[in-house]
Amino acid sequence: MGRSTVIIKSNPYGLILNLDPEVSFDELRQAVAEKFRMSAAFFKNARLALTFRGRTLSKEEENILVDEIVQNSKIQIICIIDEDKESQEFYRNALEQSLQKKKEEDDGHFYRGTLRSGQVLETETSIVILGDVNPGAQVVSKGNIVILGCCMGNIYAGAAGDSTCFAAALTMKPMQLRIADRIARSGITKRTNTGEYPVEPMIVFIKNDHLQFKPITSETLCEYLV
Repeated sequence: MGRSTVIIKSNPYGLILNLDPEVSFDELRQAVAEKFRMSAAFFKNARLALTFRGRTLSKEEENILVDEIVQNSKIQIICIIDEDKESQEFYRNALEQSLQKKKEEDDGHFYRGTLRSGQVLETETSIVILGDVNPGAQVVSKGNIVILGCCMGNIYAGAAGDSTCFAAALTMKPMQLRIADRIARSGITKRTNTGEYPVEPMIVFIKNDHLQFKPITSETLCEYLV
């Protein structure tokens, strides 16, 4: 059943799946699972683009078939390419762009704009905020938090318990700051003699089991990295 229902073709950058348009989707799904289970050793940990040919699929059906491929082999499907764009050059460009996008997502991402009271920004990766975090706003990240503006709300770095994470801001005066399981509340940064908060950029990290608030200098960064 698998050989006639699903035929795999390949080029250096991706796979083309020729699908039987006559069989039921359940039968097709089983055939895809069987085909890739049998071919798992051949593909190993390949990162590939994918095209479906011969049958019109909904987005949900595409996702189901991709899940079957991933679960029954060690292939990582990076992107799906339309049938009318199957040249090797297009595959190569699409794969490179998708891999770069994935790398950027893994490394962290940017948020442009000011977070206002009541807004909550949650992320699985480190984040750089190009704006302010106003009182009543909240930022929660499993990685680091860098605010290129004024931090006046609540920020929580290392939300998955990672005590090596840090938070930094051009002006640091949060209502509450948390890294992993360490918490500091309002008033944590000292005011100047004029009653204003210091405008120098500050970094916060955990050292000796306590939150350390330091101006961002080469010495401070060395201390953080030790």
